[in-house]
Amino acid sequence: MNLPRPPTMPHPDECCGRHCEPCIMDYYDNALERWKERVRALGADPEAILEGKD
Repeated sequence: MNLPRPPTMPHPDECCGRHCEPCIMDYYDNALERWKERVRALGADPEAILEGKD
C-alpha cells in the first residue's frame, strides 16, 4: 500500500522556548494528527507505522 510519509518532527533547537502560540511543535502535532487520520482512512495503523512495524 502506498501511504503518505509522516511529518518530520522538528529538531528541539527549532523551538525558541518563548512559549509562542502556536509553537513549531504545535504545527507538528497538528500535522501528525492529520497524517494519522489519513492513514487510518486508508486502512492502515499509524502507530504501527511510527513504531516501524508496518
